Amino acid sequence: MDHSPKLLPGNIEAEASLLGCLLINGKLFTAVEGTGLQAEDFYEERHSVIFRAVTAVYNESRTPDVITVGDRLLATDPAIFPDPKYLYELAGRAPTVSEAMLLDYCNIIIEKSLLRELIRICSDSSDSAYRQTAPFEEVADASTSSLINLSNRRQASTIQKAKDLVQKEIANYQERIARGSSIAGISCGYSMLDDLCSGFKPGDMIVLAGRPGMGKTSFALNMAVEIARNGQNVLFFSLEMPANQIISRIIATECSVSAKRFNTGSLEREEISRLWATIDSVGKLPIYIDDTSKLTVSDLRSRAKKLDAELKKTQSKDRNGPNRLDCIFVDYLQLMSSNVYKDDRVRQVEDISRNIKLFAKDLGIPIVALAQLNRKVEERSTNKIPMLSDLKDSGAIEQDADLVMFIHREDVYKKESENKNIADIYVQKNRHGQQGHIKLRFIPQYTKFGSMDYTSDDPSR
Repeated sequence: MDHSPKLLPGNIEAEASLLGCLLINGKLFTAVEGTGLQAEDFYEERHSVIFRAVTAVYNESRTPDVITVGDRLLATDPAIFPDPKYLYELAGRAPTVSEAMLLDYCNIIIEKSLLRELIRICSDSSDSAYRQTAPFEEVADASTSSLINLSNRRQASTIQKAKDLVQKEIANYQERIARGSSIAGISCGYSMLDDLCSGFKPGDMIVLAGRPGMGKTSFALNMAVEIARNGQNVLFFSLEMPANQIISRIIATECSVSAKRFNTGSLEREEISRLWATIDSVGKLPIYIDDTSKLTVSDLRSRAKKLDAELKKTQSKDRNGPNRLDCIFVDYLQLMSSNVYKDDRVRQVEDISRNIKLFAKDLGIPIVALAQLNRKVEERSTNKIPMLSDLKDSGAIEQDADLVMFIHREDVYKKESENKNIADIYVQKNRHGQQGHIKLRFIPQYTKFGSMDYTSDDPSR
């Protein structure tokens, strides 16, 4: 066993060579700046001090070299100014200066810095676990968040040329023409809603909100099934209902059997025939269910990324491109947990909402988050149609969401309503298009939403 002391990762030669190149040709700092290299990434303290001075000189629209950087160091804090001879030594030791070489040095320095930070995070997590002063979930959540933030530094530059973006969008447009689709995103399975919203777009946070009993979960499951039926992989987080109840609803909807009779084992003969004729296709739907009741955004991110990685290792016959995770549903947002702002639920929901939006953008897929409405809807004497201000706990949900739609059924409040089993879907925020309103028919025995010409006597899709 090796008992020699472990040294933290670092490459002094790469740091010295990088600084020497910049002191010879300071105009190349633009290339270095694009890598995201920071003064804190340097292993040797005096190198960190010099790089900070180089950055300051460049930000003042001056050209970094031995003289300007030395002057900046003297002006800032003479006490930390390295020996002036060292600046000349760095410049003299510098290899042939080229942008490609500078980028190689930057990558080496950043790589070592990331490894040191990884060691620090693991050490802090280990210390917290030994102390046992915080619950496991809190320690694990903090560690996961730190690791995700660390890995984000390794992402490529986010700056893109207009020319490249135009070519990509034209290619997407031609692909839509080829497949005969008029929508830019994933079809939710309801043509009128697709026409209004142009599908669920990559990176979007879609909020489906309503009061209890309106059918949020049923409508979300209907959309999830339709998306999966098109060969796209769906991950459904259910914080309120166990997985077996979720799959029972899907079976009732897809096989057109009474949900109540299925759960009690008393299906009628015709329903039994439909069940056995359809159940195999239900089992083949690429839907993945996670029924963890205490779910944090870190949990959501880590499990979604794990599933995405697993799917990318497989092949799918139902899609043209590579296999991957395509859409996430969360039922529902206000039930999620957070280890921040523990005494302020509003700020917790704000943090959850914001991080869901960021994760949707990071993974490049739509995330549909169900949300609860406050009681103000029911306190209104006449018009009980939901409004954006009715979103429970936080106005941040409205701000973060790209699309907000409400589900409303008049017969929930008026038992004698003429609009029996009619659901109104109100799109009251649409960052990519217009607002609007569509009507769907709710078939309660199948927990299914269909078009207005779909009747309860017609079990076909």
